[in-house]
Amino acid sequence: MSHRSTGPEDSPEPSPRPLEDEIAASRPEGGRRFDPARFEVRLRRWALLLLVAAPVVWFVVQQFR
Repeated sequence: MSHRSTGPEDSPEPSPRPLEDEIAASRPEGGRRFDPARFEVRLRRWALLLLVAAPVVWFVVQQFR
């Protein structure tokens, strides 16, 4: 009597690709990838710059009046 094995070596599906290959395949070809963390850092820097620059510009304008 023979019985069928259900182990991974008997699977008709191909084995999964390594994670590096999956990540590389998900990136767009020839284009830059959008990085949300980098975007957030740049947005925060611009916000801080405007938060500091606006009062400075206002103060300078008031001094020349």
